This record gives sequence, C-alpha cells and structure tokens, in this order.
Amino acid sequence: MQVKRRIHAGQVYLGREVLRTLGLRDGDEVVIEVREGEAVIKPLKTVDEDTRSLLEILGKPEARGGYEDYFEEYSYDDIGG
Repeated sequence: MQVKRRIHAGQVYLGREVLRTLGLRDGDEVVIEVREGEAVIKPLKTVDEDTRSLLEILGKPEARGGYEDYFEEYSYDDIGG
C-alpha cells in the first residue's frame, strides 16, 4: 500500500486505510524507526486484542450495572432472602 501525504507542522495524517491496515486506533502508540533514509512505522502493542476488547466493553456505560441492577436480576426468594 502506498499513500501520499503532506507534512504540516511536522505532522502527517495517515488516514483511515493506513490505520485500519496497521490495526491502529486513536490514542494508540507507534514506534517510528529510521532505516537507510526511510521511516518505518510499527504499532506498539501494550495489551493484547482480547484485553483491549474487554476494556472497551467495560468503558461503555451500558455494560456497567449498579446496585439496583444486581438485585433486580436475581430472585433471592429461593434462598430465603
């Protein structure tokens, strides 16, 4: 894949296609290596994909239950509660 971009104030916009191809999202970190006059961008994976997915689920408000949700979900009649 080859993508042409302009440098503006020392920054380069990679675009959705490049980010998707590298498996990157906003906020992810990358390592940039300069080899023989070329820049190589590599994703810096600090957590595995399963952990990242779990963190996303836990970060969604609808995935969290409150005190009331816990007691509404279970019936304690059968255990004398």
